[in-house]
Amino acid sequence: MRVRAASGLAVLLTACGGGTTPTDGSPPGDATSASQSKTGPLAFVDATAASGLAFLHDAGLTPEKHLPETMGAGAALVDVDRDGDLDLYFVQSGPLPFDVDRGASPKNELWINDGSGHFIDASAKSGAAAHAGYGMGVAAGDVNGDGHVDLFVTNLGPDVLLLGDGTGAFTDATAAAGLGDPRWTAGATFFDADGDSDLDLYVTGYLEYDLSNPEFCGKREPGWRSYCHPDLYPGLQDRFYRNRGDGTFEERTEAAGLADSLGKGLGAAAFDADDDGDLDLYVANDSVENRLWINAGDGTFTDGTLLSGTGVNGQGLTEAGMGIATGDLDGDGRADLYVTNFDDESNTYYRNDGDGLFTDATARAGLEAASRLPVGFGTVAADLDGDGDLDLAVANGHIIDNIHLYNDGKRWAQRALLFENDGSGHFRNATDEAGDFASAPLVGRGLYAGDLDGDGDLDLLQTECNGAARLYRKAGAPAAAPAVLVGLPPGARVRVAFADGRTIVREAGPAISYFGAGSSAVQIFGEEPPETLELRLPGHDWRTVAVPGSGRTLVEATDGQVRLRPQPPAVDSPR
Repeated sequence: MRVRAASGLAVLLTACGGGTTPTDGSPPGDATSASQSKTGPLAFVDATAASGLAFLHDAGLTPEKHLPETMGAGAALVDVDRDGDLDLYFVQSGPLPFDVDRGASPKNELWINDGSGHFIDASAKSGAAAHAGYGMGVAAGDVNGDGHVDLFVTNLGPDVLLLGDGTGAFTDATAAAGLGDPRWTAGATFFDADGDSDLDLYVTGYLEYDLSNPEFCGKREPGWRSYCHPDLYPGLQDRFYRNRGDGTFEERTEAAGLADSLGKGLGAAAFDADDDGDLDLYVANDSVENRLWINAGDGTFTDGTLLSGTGVNGQGLTEAGMGIATGDLDGDGRADLYVTNFDDESNTYYRNDGDGLFTDATARAGLEAASRLPVGFGTVAADLDGDGDLDLAVANGHIIDNIHLYNDGKRWAQRALLFENDGSGHFRNATDEAGDFASAPLVGRGLYAGDLDGDGDLDLLQTECNGAARLYRKAGAPAAAPAVLVGLPPGARVRVAFADGRTIVREAGPAISYFGAGSSAVQIFGEEPPETLELRLPGHDWRTVAVPGSGRTLVEATDGQVRLRPQPPAVDSPR
């Protein structure tokens, strides 16, 4: 969060989303926004009430303006009960100072999908509400190799590891796993760093923050106190935990070459930045240099930030670094980066030029102007219109609840952004066509994509700081029934060739966004079925496999071997 000082005090005074009506935080229009998507309008309908979802984030706002209050909260789209549909896990915050025992304070929530996109609150009986601090984000993955989704929750306070049993029930295994960092942690991601087929863990440290002695920032007048700039607080080192193979972890930050990871990390994403078959790490830091860590293939890393050009923007400036999306945005087969930032900075699109080198292509891609005014948090790179390329969506919201007092053109709540890809990595601002997704200003934080209602296209889930989570279903029917690959490990690559000569490359998730995880499935859209399909597991070579039909296909992957198994549609459970 890059912010400005006023009257000698570190106060957050920055522009939020503008547009034709600047006071509502909406983005400006775009000269190309009148054209239509090749597959119809890229619009979403608010289906929150119809879905039964009723999660309300409690930020525990206080007169002291504790910085953690304005940061949360995260969520994950995961199949916790192995019935083939995506369930929803939400991280809660609550009053500050937090009570480790929580007592009557609000807890994390688990909402189970009945198969049709209708959700039932299963928090109380699931054991997934365990909460040892003031909640921030969540990472999802099978840490002990039993085939069930596990959850890792970051907090202001001790982190929590929850082991799933495949029925939607969870057990707190934090102590036994050797985890439970008591610092203020933020972003986290599970990935196989060392090629041993189990999931290691990277966790970003954010700030040293003392709840008992909050700084005073802003004007010393009633109602004018403001949240302080993160520059007032020392950053924390990130930590890397190696999985011993049984779901327990050993802290290996220094041994992995990551000792120089001191920053103010809000996001961490594992992806193959240099296309060598293993997973590298990208960390979005707040107002200090972002970091790209290049994997040697054995779980040790070297700092590739300077040479890659991903630590700063094209003008050589550090930015706020909050949300992260990865994927092949320009259709050249390499994974690019999209990072959300504060206002007056624009979000940044780092185009992958190969060999671990990136170029700031934000302006030439048509992504700069609309993103310069809002404060970006969660972001999604996904084929939202089903035309075979990756579009971009961004959740926006200021971090200062009373920002309007300092500038009457700025607001805490801001409209989301939606950009449609033309297939070559150039985007048009499709926000005005996005329907309910971008119709109302929100204090947006997390944003995640997945097929929540089983109709084949991608829906969106957005969390709001101190507000309600919202579910947006894609309007209309998919252009063509997609092939959906599930069960791929994080970082697995999928390469698909079509008869018309088009080739697309996708990398399996989970999609990190901000403080959470979207669906890890790979969805392949096309007017015709693909001619060939190849898979590459992390640390292995490409393998040609059978072309799946439309619908859900389970990929069973072991030691570089892969097998596809079609899955019947999930049977709807009673509501």
